[in-house]
Amino acid sequence: MRDYGKIHTSFWSSDTLSTLDTDARLLAVYLLTSPHTNASGAFRLPEAYACEDLGWSVERLRNGFKTLSDANFAKRCEATKWVWVCKFHEWNRPDNPNIKKAVVKLVDSIPSTVPFRDEVMSSWKFSETVSEPLGNTPSPSPSPSPSPSLGELPLDDGTEFSVTEPFVAELRKGYPSIDVIAEVAKMRTWLIANPGNRKTRRGIGRFITSWLSRATPAAPAAPKPPKRKEL
Repeated sequence: MRDYGKIHTSFWSSDTLSTLDTDARLLAVYLLTSPHTNASGAFRLPEAYACEDLGWSVERLRNGFKTLSDANFAKRCEATKWVWVCKFHEWNRPDNPNIKKAVVKLVDSIPSTVPFRDEVMSSWKFSETVSEPLGNTPSPSPSPSPSPSLGELPLDDGTEFSVTEPFVAELRKGYPSIDVIAEVAKMRTWLIANPGNRKTRRGIGRFITSWLSRATPAAPAAPKPPKRKEL
């Protein structure tokens, strides 16, 4: 679940949305900021979830989606319950390679039964296997290979934090008495099981160090000196 969603100030003056009714614009804001939205802009949204969040009836929700579909803002498949914000890729460009990697995984996870799956792939310029960009992309200049990841921790925005070898080496200096890699695996399992407690990219470092501090065995108490006998 994300902590926030991005809306540009031009949203309110957009040619697409400025002429729409209030319900349609509110639904558009909801699709950009709801806890069900992810980094790809395509996600499953059962009517019950949206109706509960918005306090709307099913008919009102369907009318809103019909208006947004006619305006080419969003599409929804009744059979699969999937929604796609059509220009999400233009408004939410990946800020770093980790977010791009997360988007690839999210798009690849869209079921083949979703009718606009290929359109989502095309919007992000992904091939059918979502492994390489489409088109004649020039080869990038040689650059240093990134440090291999020894584990990945899911974040609240749908991306993952890569625990690299240099980072683990620093953690081992501060926590020499524990198996850092084993603890990272436990962190990942816990975050997957508790999505509501996932951290931001800025807050994940504090989460890791707090976890390792709690996992560090307490130092044995120093023995008390023997009592001196009185003469």
